[in-house]
Amino acid sequence: MGEPDLVPYLTSIMGAKPDAVIFCTGGASMTNALKALKATGMVAKIPSWIHTAIDHAVLKPLAAEAPEGVMGTIQYLFYYPETPENKAFVDSFQKAYGNPPGFPAFDAYLTAQFIAEGFKKAGAIDREKFIDALEGLKVKNPVGGLVEMRACDHQAVYPMYFGVTKKDPKNNFVIANDIVTLSGNEVMPTCDEIQKARGK
Repeated sequence: MGEPDLVPYLTSIMGAKPDAVIFCTGGASMTNALKALKATGMVAKIPSWIHTAIDHAVLKPLAAEAPEGVMGTIQYLFYYPETPENKAFVDSFQKAYGNPPGFPAFDAYLTAQFIAEGFKKAGAIDREKFIDALEGLKVKNPVGGLVEMRACDHQAVYPMYFGVTKKDPKNNFVIANDIVTLSGNEVMPTCDEIQKARGK
């Protein structure tokens, strides 16, 4: 984290000839990692995955420095899935702010819905009633369908999108391609696994 030049590290990793490389990074370090992947050509030789590597808020400013072929995952993409609900969400956000929404806007939208619907269901401004009301509560997903707040661990269950970075002539910057939708139930530990981990 915070290392300005990752090229020497990636060069060393490439020399070890691993089967794949999984990065754990974000923020400014994400930008440095993507630039270094492009500079070293590592992606063409070794499959590489970074969780939010397909975030357009990171890829668009990188422009020509954004590498193609990096695998990534994220919970929201403004261009996928192509549903009427997502189009309406994007159009509304773009009209208000001048840019398409990213995952923080998606998360904020869901959070606001859970808070509003949770207090409505609780019937009072009461912490314990609010917590109880959230358990199992379902709200509208801005891309379509519903998102549930799981009762066993108070986690919102929604899909993750897996894709590979590729230049898109329409948007004139690198975006996710070959997108696969992974349901929340596929990628999250089950309630039984959670209870077991908690020793219950």
